[in-house]
Amino acid sequence: MMTVFHRVDERIEQVFVRPQNAVPENPVWIDLNNPSFDEEKRVKALLGIAIPNREEIWRNHVTNHMYAQGGVAYMNAAVIHKTDSSHPRTSAITFIVARSCLVTIRYIYPTSFEHFQRRLTANPGACPTPDHVLTGLLEEMVARVAYHADLLDEGLSDLAYRIFDNHTFENKQGNPSIILRQLLQKLGNLNQLNAKIFESLNSLLRLQTFHRDELGGRHPDVRRRLVVLLHETQTLADQSNFLSSQISFQLDVSLGMISVEQNLISKIFTIAAVFFLPPTLISSIYGMNFEHMPELHWFFGYPLALTLMVLAAAGTFVGFRNKGWL
Repeated sequence: MMTVFHRVDERIEQVFVRPQNAVPENPVWIDLNNPSFDEEKRVKALLGIAIPNREEIWRNHVTNHMYAQGGVAYMNAAVIHKTDSSHPRTSAITFIVARSCLVTIRYIYPTSFEHFQRRLTANPGACPTPDHVLTGLLEEMVARVAYHADLLDEGLSDLAYRIFDNHTFENKQGNPSIILRQLLQKLGNLNQLNAKIFESLNSLLRLQTFHRDELGGRHPDVRRRLVVLLHETQTLADQSNFLSSQISFQLDVSLGMISVEQNLISKIFTIAAVFFLPPTLISSIYGMNFEHMPELHWFFGYPLALTLMVLAAAGTFVGFRNKGWL
């Protein structure tokens, strides 16, 4: 789908260009969302620039290939999406700064694009050139990543409260392993989200640096905004590193609690086995088939053996309690 933002007097209007419709005049931003071959061909003919296909976009992203050619700059960035799912993703988006307009090629639906589209039509004077349009779009993308980073921070804080809460091991089933398994799953999801945030931030840092060095000099105000944006993006990347260490710490604590729970279970089985050792010894003695065993002919021999077993188990229990082992 091709969406064109073009100037009409002092306004910027949004038009969804159908295959049978002509591209409006004076475009400031052409957004190609999952474009067809015909749409790529039309933009190429309109602007006289090369339009990479999906395979070329991915290859340029993997190789971090950003370049300027004939006054046209080609840049790529990994943008995070599907953040509401348990498997967030990053996808490559290409930004082409032509002489008269910005061209974006994407195959995802990031929320930052929708937000900036509303900003662009509401305040057309803020984006007089393609450089300003790209800078504004990058600011919106970084703000969106910062929003997800804040949600990640809140999720880690809530998880830390659950891990260190006194009632961590209480649930309806009375099975602490269920809670710990849920904690590990939540940590895994948060770690996956943080990894994608960090990947997206590093990709945006490279793009912003290229944009500042190659195009920022043409407009001093754009360069100043890019300097601030680079600092903010770097700060978010540092925060992502800090959150990664927090995730590792909480993971170590959770695994430690699992080990404690396993030791407690092993302790219970060990103590139970020790309780039955003295009775087992007594029963083993009286289970021997020797001819000269006087107790075998006693009237109170059987009750005496049972009493000795109970007293042996009780004595073991009292001894453990006095030692503080129970």
